[in-house]
Amino acid sequence: MMDERTVSAYHEALEQIPGRTGAIDKGLNTFRQTFSDLTRADLAERIAELYAETFYFNDTVHIARKRSELVDYMARTGSQLEENSVDVHQVIRDGADVYVRWEMSFVSRALGKKLESHSIGMTHLRFDEDGRIVLHQDFWDSGSALYAHLPVVGFFVRRAQGAMQ
Repeated sequence: MMDERTVSAYHEALEQIPGRTGAIDKGLNTFRQTFSDLTRADLAERIAELYAETFYFNDTVHIARKRSELVDYMARTGSQLEENSVDVHQVIRDGADVYVRWEMSFVSRALGKKLESHSIGMTHLRFDEDGRIVLHQDFWDSGSALYAHLPVVGFFVRRAQGAMQ
């Protein structure tokens, strides 16, 4: 669940960061290739090529606005994964706004325990005139897909989810 500050930041980004339509295909192809395998040795370079110097990024776990910060975050994320895949199932365009429906799986380890996760989500993207991402907002249940699998934290997440059902 997003807090009010996160929702406000997204709305502010929507107002302040216009997208361009000229290189959407190029940007989408690079997006698919980059996120299909976050364990790649060249992930940092791919992220640096995919995102503009400044942008808005929120994957529900981390918010970034500068390329160098995102490169570091994604490199750390990728290094913690044993394997992953992101399969794009649908792309919807509305002017400069692009919505990507995807399915993600990953395997990682925490405290010696193997963690496997499978989830679905959507990403709202905007690109600049060179096909680089200037806005990236993910919509997915990181609580169920990520936190519920972690030792200790997962117990409390699963318990809270059970209480709400």
